[in-house]
Amino acid sequence: MSTTLIALLAIASLVWAWMDVLRAREFAIAHGHRLCAEAGLQLLDQSVAVRRVRLVWRDGLPSLLRRYAFEVSVDGSDRRPGHLELVGHHLAGWSLPLPATTAEAAPRPLPHLYVVK
Repeated sequence: MSTTLIALLAIASLVWAWMDVLRAREFAIAHGHRLCAEAGLQLLDQSVAVRRVRLVWRDGLPSLLRRYAFEVSVDGSDRRPGHLELVGHHLAGWSLPLPATTAEAAPRPLPHLYVVK
């Protein structure tokens, strides 16, 4: 009886941990969308992945700090790295690439082409 109960508790704990990981990733994607929208960037959803998990102390209580790395695009044809950190399910920090300045974004003039007939 007690081994069955322990096995059920272990399985329930694993299911809870897995659901918490999935929920944290959903929060990371939602925060990433919001941050990218404010910065004028496009979040590439399929690139969101956890890179680091560590234990931190917040208000005297242990919490998990998860760092999610992802890629963003300025104009749809490039990929730049970014990351955000969640403590529990709350945004603790982030880093996004700076969008290109107008000088960098301006198209470069093409060299003159001479057509010989």
